[in-house]
Amino acid sequence: MIRIAMSIRLQVILNDEEMQELKKRAELDQVTVSAWVRRAIKHEMRERPGKRAREKLDIIRMSASHEFPTGDYDEMAAEIEAGYHAGASH
Repeated sequence: MIRIAMSIRLQVILNDEEMQELKKRAELDQVTVSAWVRRAIKHEMRERPGKRAREKLDIIRMSASHEFPTGDYDEMAAEIEAGYHAGASH
């Protein structure tokens, strides 16, 4: 199946100051305003996590805000291992 890419026109309303800044940035990058905007949109879509990723990050941040007892990994692993051996002897 051959897929034909379609272009869709998007209208964005900017005030004069925003447009001048956009033109300046495009000129500095030596691209058209349209090319600069397309690149910026692609960058944002790539760099910003989607809703699911944001939800996961929020859960991780919430979990990290709690203070739970912890210890040295080697000590904890040894205690767990000792508990396995103690349970096996009963």
